[in-house]
Amino acid sequence: MTYDRNYTWSKEYPTEVISAVKNSDFKFLKTEEINPENIDLPNEKWIKLKIQKILSKVNLMSYGTEHGQQITLNSAKSEQKLICKGWCLSDHLIGIEIEHQNLDSEELAELKQRFESQFPNYKIIWKEI
Repeated sequence: MTYDRNYTWSKEYPTEVISAVKNSDFKFLKTEEINPENIDLPNEKWIKLKIQKILSKVNLMSYGTEHGQQITLNSAKSEQKLICKGWCLSDHLIGIEIEHQNLDSEELAELKQRFESQFPNYKIIWKEI
């Protein structure tokens, strides 16, 4: 139900994020594991995962291991910051939430375009810090 061929592998997530900000002022700061409960998912994805989890409890469907990856990027020129959170199920990236700080509307629009091009099969949730 949640697995299909359009998902990015979770191990490729950091590389894809770095590619999305290539040739910009943002530089990689760190990657860390986080609790997936701290990552917002689109409602449709959240419902599908809940159904899959219930079906796995009655042995009708398998359900992998949930984990979260957080990638922090800072701007080399200013106080701008991006925190990219990836919600993963086993080896698959299921959802993306990006928190941003000190971006004007033009910069935010450009970053949204870059990330949507890099992750075309995801509805990315954007939040201001």
